[in-house]
Amino acid sequence: MATTDRYPRQAATLALAHALSAAERGLAVIPLSRTKLPALRSPHRDASAPAGPAGPPCHGECGRFGHGVYDASTDPARIRELFSAAPWATGYGIACGLPPHHLIGVDLDTKSDTDSGAALRALALRHRFTIPPTIIVLTPSGGRHLWLTGPPEVVVPNSAGRLAPGIDIRGAGGYLVGPGSRTAHGAYATAPGTAHLTPAPCPRSLLRLLLPRPRAPRPGGA
Repeated sequence: MATTDRYPRQAATLALAHALSAAERGLAVIPLSRTKLPALRSPHRDASAPAGPAGPPCHGECGRFGHGVYDASTDPARIRELFSAAPWATGYGIACGLPPHHLIGVDLDTKSDTDSGAALRALALRHRFTIPPTIIVLTPSGGRHLWLTGPPEVVVPNSAGRLAPGIDIRGAGGYLVGPGSRTAHGAYATAPGTAHLTPAPCPRSLLRLLLPRPRAPRPGGA
């Protein structure tokens, strides 16, 4: 029994240490559970629906934890509070789209029937861009997360399979599972030779593909 009790504590301690290390690099973090979801439950989940029109969703204005990426912080004291409130956390998430890095995650999935790596190479050839050396995180399922940075004035949305089958994008409002996190399926780790790198700027041609397509004007519109 002592061994089973000790392992979650060790995993939580390691997750906190990795999260604090990421925060030192300017990456805002939140605790994650073994399911890769935010470890802290929303304080509004069981709240009764208010009468009349619903107000805007709470993004942490209430002062309580449990708002997913909106809880993300680089402040060591706040991070310790977050992990103290979630002692079952075994990993951490890195919020995308926030300064100073404005992180964009390119998630190359291996569970798709399509070779996502080949799909990215085909896009790079067609649109004439190359992925510069950057941090790559290996997932337990054999996938890869490429870390890129975007310009401060550009908001890259999250998407799944829009760029190409098997390629998901993590942008504003999304998060990446940080290296050193442990999940029900295994651990996330930085690819050899990339841990010392900083996230590279997203190539302009790729950045254009990640942004929403302009809406066509309606006939007769102003």
